[in-house]
Amino acid sequence: MKVLLSTFALPAILALGYANALTPKPMQTYYVPLPESDVFSSTFKVINSGARSDVMSVVSVAISIDGTVVWYDHWEDGYDASTKSTGPTTKVWGDGDASNGCAPGVSPCTNQKDVLTAGQSILMENWVKLPRQPSVIRYDGGDRIQASFPIAVTRAEYPNRPGSLLAGGVEVLPTEKWGRDFVIPVGQDITARLFSEAFQYTAVYVMAGTDDTMITLPNGSIITLNRGESHQMRIANMGAKISADSDVQVHILAGDIGSTYEMRWYSLLPENKWSKEYLSPVGDSTGQPRVIVYNGGTTSISVNYEYYASTSSNNPRRRVLQVGPNDIARSDIIPTGSGARFTSTKDFFALSMTDTKANGRVPGEDTWGQIYDWGFPLVPVNQLSSQVLIGWGYGCTGSVCSGRHGNSRSKVFVSPMEDADLYVDFDNNGVHNTKITARRLSSTKIVDNGDDDMSGAIIWATKLNSGPLGPPVEIAAAWGQDGSASYSGDNSALDLGTVVVPFYTVTVKHFVEMDNDQNNDGVVNPGDTLLYTIRVQNLGQDDVQINDLDITNNGVPILTTYIEDSVWYYPDGGLAPIKIPDNTQGTPNPLDSTGIPNPVKLTKRGGTHDIIFKVVTQGTEDRIIYNDGKILQAHERPDLPFDVDIPLLVPAGQPKGTNNDTPDVCIPPGARREQRRRRRHLAAQEANEIKSATFPLST
Repeated sequence: MKVLLSTFALPAILALGYANALTPKPMQTYYVPLPESDVFSSTFKVINSGARSDVMSVVSVAISIDGTVVWYDHWEDGYDASTKSTGPTTKVWGDGDASNGCAPGVSPCTNQKDVLTAGQSILMENWVKLPRQPSVIRYDGGDRIQASFPIAVTRAEYPNRPGSLLAGGVEVLPTEKWGRDFVIPVGQDITARLFSEAFQYTAVYVMAGTDDTMITLPNGSIITLNRGESHQMRIANMGAKISADSDVQVHILAGDIGSTYEMRWYSLLPENKWSKEYLSPVGDSTGQPRVIVYNGGTTSISVNYEYYASTSSNNPRRRVLQVGPNDIARSDIIPTGSGARFTSTKDFFALSMTDTKANGRVPGEDTWGQIYDWGFPLVPVNQLSSQVLIGWGYGCTGSVCSGRHGNSRSKVFVSPMEDADLYVDFDNNGVHNTKITARRLSSTKIVDNGDDDMSGAIIWATKLNSGPLGPPVEIAAAWGQDGSASYSGDNSALDLGTVVVPFYTVTVKHFVEMDNDQNNDGVVNPGDTLLYTIRVQNLGQDDVQINDLDITNNGVPILTTYIEDSVWYYPDGGLAPIKIPDNTQGTPNPLDSTGIPNPVKLTKRGGTHDIIFKVVTQGTEDRIIYNDGKILQAHERPDLPFDVDIPLLVPAGQPKGTNNDTPDVCIPPGARREQRRRRRHLAAQEANEIKSATFPLST
C-alpha cells in the first residue's frame, strides 16, 4: 500500500478507541545499520568498479497499530538522553504536536495531521552525498528509531550508478534481537564451483547500541565502539567469530568482485539463537533459489530437508545434506510454489540464495547471479509467528511498475507450518482483503494489484477452515524479487529482498525509573525508590481474554526491598486502575511465585496494560540492579520473557563494601563499563553536552 495520510484530529482518534491512554513508552529501539560511506567504498566499488556516488539511502518504517508514536533521532548531533527530552533534530511523529515534526509525506504538518495509523508506511528516501558531512542532516546509517508499539523497519541502499540493479536490502532487527557472540557462516574461502563467486567478497558490518562496547574481532584484536558506530571488515574464512561485551547487530554483505550487479545482504542471528529447524518460504523456478546450511560444530551433521518438486506433487521430496564441521552445503533448487523445511539433531544456520541460474561454463553448477540476485536468513521455526508485518514492500523501483511486464517485480512469499488459511489485509485496517488456502510447505506469492506496494500490509494464518480468528498457524515470510516477473536490464526491478521478521501477537517490555531521588543527584543511590513498569500489548487480530496471561516476576531485585501494597494494574481505554493485594503467605509481592492473571481483557490491535511495583534500593557497593520475569500465555502460546537493569552507585564519602566475588553482589567487568557509560552520560546530560554518538565516516 502507499503512504496513508490521516486527516483525523487526535481527539477523534481517541474517541474511536484507537490509542491507549497510557503514556507512550519506547517499546522498541532500532539503529539504522550500514553507513553509506562505508558501503559505497568497501562494497559497491568492490563489486562494481564503475559504481558512482552519491548513495540512495532508504529507510522504511511500517506502522502496526493506530496511535503509535515514533521518535526518529538523527545521529549527527548526538543521541537524546531519553524520549522525554528530545534534541533539536529529533522528530516525534504521531504525538499530535506538529512543533516536533510530522512523518515525511504529511503536508501541511499540523497537530491534527500528526497522527500515525495502522498500515501507514513511512518511507525515507534521500541521496547521501559523499564524503559525508555531519553538518548535513539526512535519513541514513546511524540514526536511531524508537516506537511506542512494535513496527517493521527495512534498510536499503544503492549507488547513483548503476542504480537499483546494484541494490542491497536487509531487515533491521530491534535491539532485543541483537546479541554478543556471532559466528560468520560464509567467507571468501568458499571457492567451490557450486557457489561460483557469490562469496568472493564477504564482509561484515558490526554496529553497537551502547557506548564503550568492546568487540573482539576474528584475529583476536579488540576495538571499542560507541552506540551507533559501525565497524566493517572482510571475512577471509567461514566460521570467523566476533564477540562483544554488550549487544551488537551484525550484517553480512557478499558478492562477486568485479561483477556488474551480483550482491546479497543478510542480517545475522547471534549463535545462541541458532536452531535445529528452519522454514524457507521462497520457491522460484526462474530465480532458482537454494538454501545454504552451515555447520558450526566440530563434528559432521546430517541436515534433512523436504520440498515439493512441483505444485501438482502430493508428497514432498525428501533429501539429506551431509555437512562437515565448519563447512557448508547447498540444497536443490526450490521451485515455484514450494517452500522448504530443514531439520537436524544439532544446531546449524541457514541462508537462502536466489539466482543460482547456470551460466553455461559448468551447466547446472556455476551460479550466474546477475539478474535476480538476493538472499535472506532463514528464521528458526521456534521463532516464527502466526502474523507478519511487511516493512518495505515496493513491487518496483520507486513503486512505479513500467517496462515489459508492467506489474510487481518484487512480491511477498509466505509458507505455513501446516495446512492453513492466509488472511491478507493490504491496508492493515482490521478487515482482510483476501483469503488464500495454503498447504503445508507451499510458497504463496502475494502482491497488491491495486498499487503494487505491500508496505504496511499484515498477513496472518489460522488452521484450515477455522476462520480469521481460529487457532493460529506459524508462518515464514520474505519479500524479494520474483524471477518470473522480471528480465535482464529491467530498471523497474529491485535486485534485493529481505526476510520478513516475525511479528508476535502479544509483546512485553520492562521499564525502570527513579520514583524518589533522595539527594536529587539524578543517579540511583542506596535509599532511592525505583518504579518498575511491565507493559503488555496485544497486536493480534483478536482480544486476549481475562486470565489468558499470567504475569510473573522472578523475585524482587537483590539488595532492594519491596514496598508493600505497591502493585497496581493499569488497563487502557479509560478503565480505572486495579489494586493487586499483597500475598498473605510467602513473599508479599504478588508478582512473585505464581504471578497474577490479567484481570481485564486486552483488546485486539493495540490493547495496552501496565503492571507496576516499587522497591527501595540498599547496599554498600556499586552494582547493577537486575530484574526479570516472564508472561505465561494460554492456548499453548510461547512464554514471553522480559528484563531490565539499572546501575546503583554509592555516593562518594559513603562507606563502601569490599567486592568479595559473591555472584549476587559482585560487579562483573561488563557492569563496571556500564556504570562508566551511565556516569559519563549523566555528566554530559547535566552539562547539556550529550554528544556520545560521534559517528565515524569509516571505521
